[in-house]
Amino acid sequence: MPRTILLADDHEDNRLALLTVLQRAGYRTLGAANGQQAVEVAHEHLPDLILMDLAMPVMDGRQAMRQLRADERTARIPIIVLTAMALSVDRERLVAEGFDGLLIKPCMPPHLVSEVRRVVGPPED
Repeated sequence: MPRTILLADDHEDNRLALLTVLQRAGYRTLGAANGQQAVEVAHEHLPDLILMDLAMPVMDGRQAMRQLRADERTARIPIIVLTAMALSVDRERLVAEGFDGLLIKPCMPPHLVSEVRRVVGPPED
């Protein structure tokens, strides 16, 4: 079964474009429009990786990450920040908060796939 990537981003066009890139690379994908949906989808499907925007309605990426880390079922799922706020985020601080990495939007498809492969490996073993 292909590895599953959950992408949480409130901008539908961005979410759909990045999900398409990951699908074409062979990954199974799930989408969420806010942090609360991301937590719910993660609990239901237990993805191999979560790509999480920071600034989202209902629940932001930091709150969602904290909820996921607090639950033993989802605590070990890697979570990479996916944000356009490159100037206002500090990679080391995000890692100290509990995230596993940082991708800056707009993210070129080869870079996105490369980072996903680095964290979880190829789409299938």
